[in-house]
Amino acid sequence: MTHPDDAFLPSIKERNLTVDAERLRESVADWSAALAAVSDLPSSVRQDVVDALELARRFNAEVVRPMALQIDRQCLDDPQHIPRDVIRLAGEWGLFTLWLPTLFGGRGWNFLSLYAFLEEVASACVGVSAMIGVHYMGVATLTASWNLRLAARVFGDVCAGERRGEPCLLSLALNEALAGTDTVDTQLLPQAQLGTQATAQPDGSYVLTGRKTYISNGHVSSWHMVVAYEDLSQPADTMVVLAVRADSPGVRLGELVDKVGQKACVASELLFESCRVPAAGVAIDRHRAKGLKRAYRDIAQTLLDYVLSCTRAGVGAFAAGTARGACEAARDYAARKVLPAGRLIEQQWAQATLAEMSKNASLARQAYLESALANGMGGLFRMMFFRPLYWADKLAPASVWRFAARRVLQSPDATQWFQQRFLDAQPREWQNLISGLASMAKFAGSEFAMTNANLALDLTGADGLRHELGIEKRLRDAKVLQLYEGTDQLNRVNLFKCRVRQDPSVRVFVRESEVWGLAEPAMRWPHAPCNDWLEVAQRFADEQLPALPGVAALDHMHGLGWANLCGDREWGAQGQPVGSLCRVLEALSGVDASAAAAVYGSAAAHLALNAAQPSLDEQSLMQDLSSEWLAWPACHDIHDQLWPAVDAQGYLRGQVDMLLLGTHARWAVLPVQGRDQGMQLAVVDLTHPAVIRGEPLRTLGLPNAGINDVEFGGVPCTVLGGQGASLFRRLSAELAPAVMAMQCGLSRASLRDAIEQAASRQQGGGSLLGWGEVRRILSGMQERLSSMQGLLWAALSGGSPGQEALYNALHVGRQAAALTVDGVQIMGAQGYASACPQAQRMKDARQLQCLLGGAAWRSQWLLERV
Repeated sequence: MTHPDDAFLPSIKERNLTVDAERLRESVADWSAALAAVSDLPSSVRQDVVDALELARRFNAEVVRPMALQIDRQCLDDPQHIPRDVIRLAGEWGLFTLWLPTLFGGRGWNFLSLYAFLEEVASACVGVSAMIGVHYMGVATLTASWNLRLAARVFGDVCAGERRGEPCLLSLALNEALAGTDTVDTQLLPQAQLGTQATAQPDGSYVLTGRKTYISNGHVSSWHMVVAYEDLSQPADTMVVLAVRADSPGVRLGELVDKVGQKACVASELLFESCRVPAAGVAIDRHRAKGLKRAYRDIAQTLLDYVLSCTRAGVGAFAAGTARGACEAARDYAARKVLPAGRLIEQQWAQATLAEMSKNASLARQAYLESALANGMGGLFRMMFFRPLYWADKLAPASVWRFAARRVLQSPDATQWFQQRFLDAQPREWQNLISGLASMAKFAGSEFAMTNANLALDLTGADGLRHELGIEKRLRDAKVLQLYEGTDQLNRVNLFKCRVRQDPSVRVFVRESEVWGLAEPAMRWPHAPCNDWLEVAQRFADEQLPALPGVAALDHMHGLGWANLCGDREWGAQGQPVGSLCRVLEALSGVDASAAAAVYGSAAAHLALNAAQPSLDEQSLMQDLSSEWLAWPACHDIHDQLWPAVDAQGYLRGQVDMLLLGTHARWAVLPVQGRDQGMQLAVVDLTHPAVIRGEPLRTLGLPNAGINDVEFGGVPCTVLGGQGASLFRRLSAELAPAVMAMQCGLSRASLRDAIEQAASRQQGGGSLLGWGEVRRILSGMQERLSSMQGLLWAALSGGSPGQEALYNALHVGRQAAALTVDGVQIMGAQGYASACPQAQRMKDARQLQCLLGGAAWRSQWLLERV
């Protein structure tokens, strides 16, 4: 077999181990960093971790848990809110100096204990944990430069701020608006669209110009560690790391990013307008590294690997805490929740789900601990575990230690010695180990966190969608973990680069052909009359709905007759089949799922009235309701909650949770417990004085669907029919295609935007379509959408009647949730902004899964029926 001359052929050959690689193998760190650490690290490290865990648990109990949901709610209501109270309290607890070495004025706790602390705090609120952890990301960046004189100055400011009661935080300003993940690897930098330039001056200072985005803690930090470039055409060879005071002339705060989650840790835009950075503020540049033997490009990569290995392990700790917090919250809910069949926690499927969540949290912890321990032995803070230095820092009085070290810290020779040892002489094998393990900890942990957040929502059903329970917050928080510190996709490639490939000649981060595309996502409908409904709905959704606020949209749709598409013509309704409803819902949900849910809820109520077969005496009421918006439970499965009851006098008492259109509609149609204890259907006037309508609920998705709780304190009602629970089961099967249509509409819009983003976003020397991993995600999204559309087609064509339609709706719901999560992932950092339509679709898709009842509970009910 012959190959073209320019073909890439990996070389397969025997390679002798270097001395450093042999040492790595002998330490068994290559096999298990945790096992190697048993003998390599000082014995008291374990006690430091115990102390950090105890501190974190007290901090959670006294500060984080009482404030977490309040902070999240404040930031949801006011995206410009900055939670300064929790920052001040963290400063009072000494959390910004606790892990600074004592020779710089800190308490000198070891960094392994920091990871344990961050996980524990993240189990209560990952946003607060990130706010603290990001400060140490700035610390790590300055430490990685080994510029001791600058470190003494900046860390001294941090300690002085704590003594004054004014927290002094650090941030890392690395990300740029158009560069994305290209900034984290010197191989990607030459193709990056960079804009932050540091122009060298004759006196060794720099003039900094440019813009950094998505900078965590940017608005609350006193120092920014800024990564810039002297020559934007050769960024890998001219990278500069600068320590810039936030109050320096030319530094300006830009927009505050409204993130979908982790609200307690603000994300900022930083603007540098001819900001002069004195020579003393230069952490490292190519001029100061002239005494080093390695090429400056390699020095820059080593520094980036040092920093990212610490921060990605930190993201792993955040993820482990998020996964564990979701498990604990779901467990506590299951212990409290009482169903008609008994306590939820005593049902075997719930126990198995909680066991799976516990496993995920434990594996996330093992992943980041392996990375952190490797960092302690061969990464950024291995010097801190050098036994003579560790015990001197531990045992010597702080004042004596700082006095003895002061002259060393100010010596340029000391800085050069440390840079030669830790930047110039860093073994490549250790660098690959720590970088690869950190990437694994990051993407494995974030996926475990997302899995647990979704399982928690499955277990808690509709209740988990409510803000006050805190479960939906964990889903929003977890998604952010998959996007920062390099997307999960980039970290997978980095793990391959560092730990999987055996032959260094195998190329990575290579762009592929862009001559590849997907067909425009479009729905296929079975042939049926009234196809004009699709045209009308699509035109309204595209041209008018985007400009209409919630109530105005309802008024407009009422004028179109969409409050009752499927009711009986005899009573004055449109009398359309469910297929026409599906066409309207599919078009609406691609633009605003809240509007689609409102139409669905009212249609469901009218269909329920039809199915109840009202008597002749009730015909006039049906005619009065025929064109009205009707409120309907946002989760109407009769198995997952206790419904209001009709007393002996015929009055309705009890509460309905999460009523669709409950804040807008005058009339509600509800499942109720009749006087014979069977399930029946009731019509109730929501304007009656004995009805207490709650305020609109803050739920995961569907923000404009008018969802609220309604309490009935003895309200007259009309009870219809005597068909019992079978009515609601038949109704669920009849409505299943409508729910599937909304999920298809959301997914179609998500895929469309993902394709547009991939085609237009320039990164790495071309569009995102040039990256194979991006195309793989898009192909998976297309595959899911095609499957969903096929199931909807079958349902509308009569190919999936009754119970089969319910199974298909479960499957479509899961596919839509996964597809919209991928849609957010394609957006990169833009995906965790609340204003991003993809982020809203992800939340809406997850909430739509509960319209027919909690997905996990419906699965159990269907299995019982089988």
